[in-house]
Amino acid sequence: MCDYAMKRMIYILVIVFVLSAVGCQAKADNLKISDIAFEFIFGKNPKEPNNIYCLLGKGFFRAPSAENTDSLISDWIENHPNATIVPVSSINNPEFKIIYCWVIAKNDNLNIYLVKNGCFSSGTMERPETWDEMEEWEKELYSDIYEKPDVEIYVSDKTYNDFIEEVKKAEIYAQDNEFGIWKNTEIED
Repeated sequence: MCDYAMKRMIYILVIVFVLSAVGCQAKADNLKISDIAFEFIFGKNPKEPNNIYCLLGKGFFRAPSAENTDSLISDWIENHPNATIVPVSSINNPEFKIIYCWVIAKNDNLNIYLVKNGCFSSGTMERPETWDEMEEWEKELYSDIYEKPDVEIYVSDKTYNDFIEEVKKAEIYAQDNEFGIWKNTEIED
């Protein structure tokens, strides 16, 4: 693993461990981008110190990312100062919550922008599944580690499915243009 990826992995783990040391209460209301300070894919709101907002849903610990991801996030946020944070789902813990969110400014969506620019694969934009949505083999994985995960969903199925379709199109665009993580890769049809 390259030094850049290793440093980022350590950063992410430190954030999660720090959050696990404190209690929290999640908020499902939409926030303004000015309410959240993002570093890489994680954002914090000083009014909700025990919540962490994440631009990725599934696989954010292992997700490969493009080298310019940080700058693309910062530039997008700077160019969309009135964007809104839309909570999609949360993974709830008695001590903290990780809230998967979309960042939207009118017809622009930061999450889709990141996929379209090859920062992440479309799979990272899928929300975590609730216990009832999981297959039996997934439930068995959790039963060996902890109790069932407490996942709360904030968006409708239709809104979520429409978003996923857009993310898939964005990934095809990034692959076709060999952007970011798709640079110098061969995609089999």
